[in-house]
Amino acid sequence: MKNILEIVFESKMSEKKVNNYLRRLHGFSRGNFILKKKGKVRVACVEREIKVTNSFEEYAERMRKFVEEAALKGSDIVAFPEYNFFDLLGLIPGFGKLNNFLNKKAKSEEVSNSEGGGGEGLLKVIFKSISKAYQEAYEKIMRDFAKRYGIYIYTGSYIITENGNLYNGGTLISREGEILGRQKKIHLTDFEEKIGIKRDEELKVFSLDIGKIACPVCMDATYFETFRMAFEKGAEIVILPIANMEEYNFWRALRGIWPRVQESYVYGAKASLNGWIGGIHFTGKAAIFAPIDMTENEDGIIAIAPHYEGDYVVTSDLDIERLYEVREKAEYFKDVNEEFEKDYYEKVYENFRRVKDEK
Repeated sequence: MKNILEIVFESKMSEKKVNNYLRRLHGFSRGNFILKKKGKVRVACVEREIKVTNSFEEYAERMRKFVEEAALKGSDIVAFPEYNFFDLLGLIPGFGKLNNFLNKKAKSEEVSNSEGGGGEGLLKVIFKSISKAYQEAYEKIMRDFAKRYGIYIYTGSYIITENGNLYNGGTLISREGEILGRQKKIHLTDFEEKIGIKRDEELKVFSLDIGKIACPVCMDATYFETFRMAFEKGAEIVILPIANMEEYNFWRALRGIWPRVQESYVYGAKASLNGWIGGIHFTGKAAIFAPIDMTENEDGIIAIAPHYEGDYVVTSDLDIERLYEVREKAEYFKDVNEEFEKDYYEKVYENFRRVKDEK
């Protein structure tokens, strides 16, 4: 039997409402595209602020404007952040006032995001209640946007329900509006484990006409193995959606994707969520990274948003051929300690699998 939240979400994001919204959209002229240099792949990463709303149509229009901006800049692909659905928690009756109260309370008391505040059971109910209706509605509008603007879209992550389990994952959509596949998060935060989100066990690499792309999720970049596996599977571009529950620090913000790019010699594209919701503060800059010897300032940064809060579309051209050239010239790239790695993987991953099987 459906609970009241499921009924509310299904009503607010019904197929009829989604179809009516899409029918009202005006056409788009691809002649507005900015031409990019031959042989380059233009990537766009969205940094956006959470803006709680009680209207799916309003939310969809915000997403469309980001896609349109990326398309107008001539981008081949646009990537959205982790937990890209938080705005729609405003569909919960009374959530707007509660959210304002919690945010003001957190700001005045300077509550640390890392402390948490319980309520994991309630969040699990909310996430499970919103997941089916949101996934169907969101994927439908993104498929339309991809086809309308002729651009690949990585949806950012949201809650996916499979066989009664909740996952944090995202979807890659083709220029023709077809779903190419989904990638669910492999390494979870303590917060996600507490609310019952399950981990995935496979990292996928998608072969597109613009290159080979992997789409791990946020915490996955904390571990060098994730990007190493992406490289071994042929990835040239790794898209990473994030939603960091912490006050911004430039050096702390580099701790995930930046070193992974330097180790694995891939391009890294980070999309970021920011703002306040439920008394929790999210910060982070959208950015595009490359190995340091491929960047003008030798800092590994190709492009980065000017501020860690607000709305931006960060865009840059990536040269896949040059990436391979730099890999070949890299003095220490692909150096391995086979004895250590064999011992490491057996201890960490085989033991993890054994403990999981025992449970």
